[in-house]
Amino acid sequence: MYERRFYSDDPLAAQEFESETGWAEFVLSLRPPDAEHLVCPRTLRSDVRYLHHHLVVRLSSDCLRGWLAPEPVRVLPELQPFVRGDAPFPRTLYLLVDNPLLQGVVESLLMPPPVGSLRLFYEGKLRELVAFLCFVEPEVVAVQDDTRLRNALEYLQRHLSDPNALQKVSEQLCVSPRQCQRLFRVAMGCSPSEYLTELRMRRAASLLVSTNLSVSEIALEVGYLSLSHFSRVFRERFGKTPRAFRAAPSLSVEELQLK
Repeated sequence: MYERRFYSDDPLAAQEFESETGWAEFVLSLRPPDAEHLVCPRTLRSDVRYLHHHLVVRLSSDCLRGWLAPEPVRVLPELQPFVRGDAPFPRTLYLLVDNPLLQGVVESLLMPPPVGSLRLFYEGKLRELVAFLCFVEPEVVAVQDDTRLRNALEYLQRHLSDPNALQKVSEQLCVSPRQCQRLFRVAMGCSPSEYLTELRMRRAASLLVSTNLSVSEIALEVGYLSLSHFSRVFRERFGKTPRAFRAAPSLSVEELQLK
């Protein structure tokens, strides 16, 4: 397992790096699409060079097959021939770290805590990584009627102006932050952070349309202490700046209500 960084003219390809035969190789891009930085993966442009940042994980085929074999039905369809021994592991799997739970595993691999046995620590984290990357996600279970979840959703809606609302929501659920992530994923199909951002952006857009509050006041009203950060997130969500949205709103106040 190692990190690699390099520049290239190609935002997608891994350039001259070749995977070694006999290994199952996962390449995790640590630089997801970014509107402000030239990072992979993006649309190819001939006038720029792109920064790539990867975490490369290699496991022996026998080791990986041993980890996957006990639950073959839940393994990703494209990996099942490998598990059965009918085909080698695909040459290389290139992946984006876009799941908050997966991001936590990757961060702990990059910055391990001071533990007594790093060998055991890395083995455990690599097993977690394989659990995320090689198996079909479990079916969504309807738990929207869970009282704790309803309380958490209502808490977020009432505390949009609190910059620390996200940190406090797990306390409302009486679960750990990791369990909170899992519960939101199952019940809402998104992370707590994604849900709160959507609430804040809809509330901000509604205030832009229905009040004379300044953009700075609205940013504070929905929990953003940085005006530039608020404006960037708003533009990513609605495709225009807060001022442009106020001048020509693309949604009505009714349409901005979260169903």
